[in-house]
Amino acid sequence: MKYPVGLLRCVLAALIVMAGADMARADSYPTQAIHIVVGFEPGGNTDIPARLFGNVISRNLGVPVVVENRPGASGVPAAQYVSRSRPDGYTLLWATSASHSVAVVAMAPLPFDPVKDFTPITLISMDPNVIVGSLDFPANSAQSLLDYLKAHPRTPIGTIGPATSGRFATELMKAKLGIEMTPVPYKSTGPLLTDMAGGQIPLGIMGESTAVPFLKDKRIKAFVLTSVKRSRILPDLQTLDEIASKGFDAVAWSALFAPPNTPEPIIARINAAMKQAAQAPEVKKWLDDSGLQVPLGTPQELTEFMQADIDKWVKVAKDNHLSFNSAR
Repeated sequence: MKYPVGLLRCVLAALIVMAGADMARADSYPTQAIHIVVGFEPGGNTDIPARLFGNVISRNLGVPVVVENRPGASGVPAAQYVSRSRPDGYTLLWATSASHSVAVVAMAPLPFDPVKDFTPITLISMDPNVIVGSLDFPANSAQSLLDYLKAHPRTPIGTIGPATSGRFATELMKAKLGIEMTPVPYKSTGPLLTDMAGGQIPLGIMGESTAVPFLKDKRIKAFVLTSVKRSRILPDLQTLDEIASKGFDAVAWSALFAPPNTPEPIIARINAAMKQAAQAPEVKKWLDDSGLQVPLGTPQELTEFMQADIDKWVKVAKDNHLSFNSAR
């Protein structure tokens, strides 16, 4: 079908005007409050860094940065909300591996595509999971923990949400190590830590950054990491990769996303603001104290990293016939 030349010119002119308007908005960005949506409760290891970064970004960009908590279902509803928001740079998602990687397997089908339905900004942090327990738990090392769990099948272990990498790790331990535990779901790490410290539940699995303050206060004890690499802040703690299963790797991560079709100049502005904020003394201290790896990079690097992580979990689930029906 042939279209009149005049119509094509009008369409082209409209597109040019729209593109110019987008560029103008990007050049003046930001002019109003930026909302960072977090899919978890306030005070957790996702919420705290979002607020720290947000405070510094607000100071540097001269506009308010509001952290908006939309907890539930491992961050999936929060992610869905942002995926449908206006692509103007004023609604962002502080996402985690729960909503943007593990959930692809554990909560399928998702109401969004983690790769296609968001504009990537930057990978923020990587947080190895650690298995921790109450002080009176009858094991004091990684190997003694595994021996105990083999002798006491279905020992309760507290997990956070249906699709966190820690929850996934418990299934992976069953598949790779023959160790079956009973996951006890918690909405956030705070109640789990309180219950462990009080002896109401013997074990828990969570990001190292959350566990470290409780470990330093000697309210709980740590047994083993579920990452391939040892921790910088807990260097003496062994990994399951070392002692039980080569290649065992279940690491949590966080990243910043915008709605789909957010203009590239705005993404570049936010990316630069995140990197600048990471060097602020208060942010740097928290990151150093928590033991997080902070590989802030490009949007393309985030996409490649996320796709590789998704592919890993899909393959692991398929190869080990993992089922998450009990996690829903």
